[in-house]
Amino acid sequence: QARVAREADAIRLLATLFGEKKREVEGRFVAPLTSRVRDYLGRLYGDGTTVNVEHEGGRFSRLTLSRRGVGDATFEFSQLSAGAKEQVAAAFRLAMAEVLAEDYDGCLPVVFDDAFVNSDTDRQRALQRLLDLAASRGLQVIVLACRPESYATLGATIVTLDANPYADGERSL
Repeated sequence: QARVAREADAIRLLATLFGEKKREVEGRFVAPLTSRVRDYLGRLYGDGTTVNVEHEGGRFSRLTLSRRGVGDATFEFSQLSAGAKEQVAAAFRLAMAEVLAEDYDGCLPVVFDDAFVNSDTDRQRALQRLLDLAASRGLQVIVLACRPESYATLGATIVTLDANPYADGERSL
């Protein structure tokens, strides 16, 4: 009985230590991620934009956003418009790529495939600032679009792919 009690105590101690270490590692990841997201969102929505990310049990559980000058109200991610959701998601993708890029010589590509289709013209100018920040921090940003004229204000090199000869429905090899 004494041996089983010692083993149980050892398992409890191990579980406690593992939980503490896990929270420490999560804290080292979540804090830099949140800071970088705040930088990106500041480019979109202005200085004073804050973001709160809750991380529990190895998962992101809640995201809230507030903007100075908009009544300092806090918005849940689910309350945002479709365009704002796309923009916040882009900020998170870029911030995550930055954190991960540290293990890949500081550079990772990030691909957006018609990711800003719900953004109006004014917001697209702000998106240019967001993407410029990402590029200045070493990320390679690639934006794919069916309607490149919608992204003309992003100020990047436009590469047009030739039409697919098989797209007319008749496929021959």
